[in-house]
Amino acid sequence: MKLHPKVRVEQMDIPGRTWKQWLRTRLIGGTAPDLIELASYENPDDMLARYFTPITAELEQPNPYNADEPDLRDVPWRRTYTAELVQADGVHYYNPNLLEYYGAPMTMVTVRVFYNRNLIKAALGEDRVPKTFDEFVALCEALRRYAERTGEGITPLAGSGFNITRVTDSLFSATTQKLAIELDYGRDLEMTVHEALMCYARGGWSLKSPAVRAGLHTVEAFGRYMPPGWAQLGREDSMLQFLQGRAAMIVTGTWDAGGILQQANFPTGAFKLPEFSRDDPRYGHWTLGRTTEASTFAAMPFGLTRDSKHPARALDFLRYLTSRKGNAKFAQISKWLPVIKGVPVPPEAEAFRPQNDGYIGGINIRGYSTRAHELLMSHLHLLSGKQANVDAFVAETSARFSLAYRDEILRQTKMHLVTIREKDSVLAGVYEREKSGPLARTKFDRLVANQLEVEIKRLQGLQALENFKPAD
Repeated sequence: MKLHPKVRVEQMDIPGRTWKQWLRTRLIGGTAPDLIELASYENPDDMLARYFTPITAELEQPNPYNADEPDLRDVPWRRTYTAELVQADGVHYYNPNLLEYYGAPMTMVTVRVFYNRNLIKAALGEDRVPKTFDEFVALCEALRRYAERTGEGITPLAGSGFNITRVTDSLFSATTQKLAIELDYGRDLEMTVHEALMCYARGGWSLKSPAVRAGLHTVEAFGRYMPPGWAQLGREDSMLQFLQGRAAMIVTGTWDAGGILQQANFPTGAFKLPEFSRDDPRYGHWTLGRTTEASTFAAMPFGLTRDSKHPARALDFLRYLTSRKGNAKFAQISKWLPVIKGVPVPPEAEAFRPQNDGYIGGINIRGYSTRAHELLMSHLHLLSGKQANVDAFVAETSARFSLAYRDEILRQTKMHLVTIREKDSVLAGVYEREKSGPLARTKFDRLVANQLEVEIKRLQGLQALENFKPAD
């Protein structure tokens, strides 16, 4: 605003519980702000194509706000990012079906266990973080005993469905690494959603697989220390528990770090949730070792809405925010991880830095469909509290997960057919524009490759449905 006195930048805080309704109402009604944060699960293909402006061409041009940076001044905007905005699975700034960039990210996010240093020291006699999963469970037990001994109304972990899935995702992924390597028929060291569903349909894994059961047992191990009624609590409730000192730890993303550091009236720390080594007597047989965070890509992208009244100025603002100086200032104020090359990590965010050494993650039973996520959340009570029991969970949900995965394969085959039909007309148009330059030819080649991949996935899905035989 100092650089552009006639411009007023206003940040709109939208409550998470009303975000989806607000987003769609504003976009459909033509009253959306110039820039909106993007998330693939809230902005599917049709939403992006209809209501947002691609910025692919702009990202290939230098960022003018890096003019004073010799190593960046002539580099395309996209390549000034630490990971150069690679077109990876699951990123929110790029859409693989539309083959367009729609967002400019601001930060990177990781998941950490934030803890109350005073409570940890009171329970253990020292401020010490766990290095192994067994030490993490022992810490939970020490905190439980401390609360029982002193009569203080505290719990080891702040609980809500949102926070606990940060834990289950990590533990399921760690205990099924070897299984994922065995099932990875693409041989690309990545268990995609499609591959996981195909392998399930072919009987390659199920909830009864030893590796998957091991993951369930890890949830059972820490689930005993969850507060009563945690499954009905929301993300804000669990944060309030922690900030009021009624919970010693909370597992959340680093997007909450700034709020915790500013609002907690006690000293805090953070550590990565410990996993398992290969020699672990209970879980080591199925794990390869620590899960890498090398696939932590740029996050919190902001997209330009099609109805923006000031598209050029809004895009200029994105360039300013993601310049080296702008991102350094953003990281220093927010205490989040920077995302632009050469920007130092703030001291307060050092614990959030991604750990790049380690192995790929494995299977995540909730991550393969919306219905699978809902099933896990509605039955996690069977893995928590004093009555936590893996056998009861498997018996109650195994057939339901099987149906959820089958329905997801069916949904994806229908979606793939729609995508194929839509891409045919786009391919014809791009083919006619080939003579306009190498950029059109490159896009045509990428579209053809993507079309072939979608057709293969559809055929695999149809075959899987016809011969559906999960190991259950």
